[in-house]
Amino acid sequence: MIRTLFILTVCFLITASASAQQRLPGNSNIYGATGKGLVYDNEMSFNFSLATPRNFLIGMRSGKLVSFDEMKYWSLSFGDLRHSRERRENPDRINLLTNRVSRAYVYGKQNQLYALRFGFGKRKYLSEKARQRGVAIGYSYEFGPTLGILKPYYLEVDAGEPGNNRIIDIRHTGINTAEFLNQDRIFGASAWTQGVDEISIRPGVHLKAAAHFAFGAYDEMAKSLEAGLSADFLLGNADIMIESDLTPGISNSPLHINLFINVQLGKRW
Repeated sequence: MIRTLFILTVCFLITASASAQQRLPGNSNIYGATGKGLVYDNEMSFNFSLATPRNFLIGMRSGKLVSFDEMKYWSLSFGDLRHSRERRENPDRINLLTNRVSRAYVYGKQNQLYALRFGFGKRKYLSEKARQRGVAIGYSYEFGPTLGILKPYYLEVDAGEPGNNRIIDIRHTGINTAEFLNQDRIFGASAWTQGVDEISIRPGVHLKAAAHFAFGAYDEMAKSLEAGLSADFLLGNADIMIESDLTPGISNSPLHINLFINVQLGKRW
């Protein structure tokens, strides 16, 4: 009886000790000699990413730490997808009727494409447990559905009326290619709101893989940097640029592959 009671007591103490190691008050990280054990259970961060070519993304990531060096997470992000051949033109023209200066535009662009991504992933550290203000090195990957948002790209062009400086908004329709690409008539880009009522959806999937660098990897405040590769594949026609003899060498693809750098700031608890 005494032996059984002793064994149960030891088991209880071990369980209680393990539970106490999993949740520590903020700014009270403890690093044992082995450097193992959970410090926090959950992590949430906000992400700010720059990707090629000149894409900007914002998002959030929420995860559950399954061990001291591994976290499973879900993420949500939104950003634009550009074509590698996009080049901004700035004619600096003035409309004499309104005294308004033209906006910069992208020659040959017919659609603006945005991506809303929902992903599931894993992050794992490869280096030993980092002490305060140390850096832990690892990797992360995720995959999931992508919702492509396609909006027609409008240009302001000269109406072509003799003696009149009237400006009109036009989009590429497939039969007005020469007019849409006539730089002598292009005044500049239309307001972004032009074409919002013509938005269409393109479903797809995405995959990301990155090297992960965590600063103070087990502090209460999450601070990390990622650099890696992302790929989006969209179904349906999601052409960004015009393919014609007036835009030689341009081709569109349903697969968008980009390099990215991601800054993450958040909290662990």
